[in-house]
Amino acid sequence: MAARELRIAGRIGGRRLLDADDLSRMEERLDAESTARRAFEAMAGLPESERAVLELVAIDQLSVAEAAAALGIRQGTARVRLHRARQSLRHVPGVVPPTVMEGLR
Repeated sequence: MAARELRIAGRIGGRRLLDADDLSRMEERLDAESTARRAFEAMAGLPESERAVLELVAIDQLSVAEAAAALGIRQGTARVRLHRARQSLRHVPGVVPPTVMEGLR
């Protein structure tokens, strides 16, 4: 039994064992990444015009006016596309609305 304990001690030598708080933080991080992954997968299914505006506003943190200028479209058109994209993503199971709604200005 002593040899087994020495092998285990050698494997974790210099490393701290995980406690309940560490495991909880890891679970929270995995859950957050899973939600983001689902949001990105759902965004990939949007029409290109809607996805482009949503990416610029929600991910790149541009204003609607800045996104419209970057895409060479009118601001009203950008607002409509952003609204349609958000409406589509609201119905995707597991995608948390704040993930999709970020970037409102």
